[in-house]
Amino acid sequence: MNSEENRRVSPELQMQLSEYLGALAGEAGLSGNTLEAYSRDLRMAAGFLSDSGKSEWAEMTSEDVTDILAASRQKGHAPATQARLLSSLRGIFRYLRAEGLYQGADPTRFAGKMHLWKRLPEVLSPTEALRLMDTPSASTWKGLRDRALLALLYGGGLRVSEAVGLLMQDITRAKQGEKTGFLRICGKGGKERLIPFAGQAEARLFEWIDDERQGRKPKDPQALLSQNGLKLDRGRAWVLVREYALLADLPAIHPHTLRHSCATHLLAGGGDLRSVQEFLGHSDLRTTERYTHLQTDELQAFHKLHHPRG
Repeated sequence: MNSEENRRVSPELQMQLSEYLGALAGEAGLSGNTLEAYSRDLRMAAGFLSDSGKSEWAEMTSEDVTDILAASRQKGHAPATQARLLSSLRGIFRYLRAEGLYQGADPTRFAGKMHLWKRLPEVLSPTEALRLMDTPSASTWKGLRDRALLALLYGGGLRVSEAVGLLMQDITRAKQGEKTGFLRICGKGGKERLIPFAGQAEARLFEWIDDERQGRKPKDPQALLSQNGLKLDRGRAWVLVREYALLADLPAIHPHTLRHSCATHLLAGGGDLRSVQEFLGHSDLRTTERYTHLQTDELQAFHKLHHPRG
């Protein structure tokens, strides 16, 4: 610690911190830079505790942890730095408990896992998404297939691997008198989900299936096929999305942009978080929550621009 920190941090805090850092230094695989980063994090936390009138690590509460993390954010620290800070705090409490120096509840237990998004996902506006959907020709076999591809990515919110891997046997057309068909999707880790697929997106998928797919003389069971009847390649799907974005005068995007856009537009249209989570196949609700953060940013910008007191 520097001299200013030494003056304001209690001997007990300093001693336990020094002992913990000494124990860390003895662990194989930790670089000097990593040790210095942990030391810096915990010196900051020790200073915070001292400023709060606390002289021991055992006095730290979950509210203290929240305030320490908030202070890190206010200083403009990157998400990765904030995550390391939380890891440092968890580490010292594991050490204190193992040494019999702390018996209480872990004050970091409510902090949750920090998601290290470099930035919020980019999305298209509804107008941009529809313009992209209308870009492929409706009068050629390739155009019909690509309209179906874009419908699956945006209308179904599918990952590109899910779209090109979709089997004919997993597509259920809406029955007469019903408005919605269904897709059985095999997602990450082999997890299956059943999602509704209706409206224009469903119509475009079946325009391809009914009018052109059989003419490709299918050799593979997937819905989307290349000219020679084989499964559409994932890499080719990426290229197609970028090419159509260019033709639609949109910024460079990738297939996942359409999944991001689907999620954001569902939530903006009133979809509840749990339903959107199931629709997208997210295993963790916090993955879906990032789209609500994006909406908040957009609302703040709208308020600032249009509200007389913004």
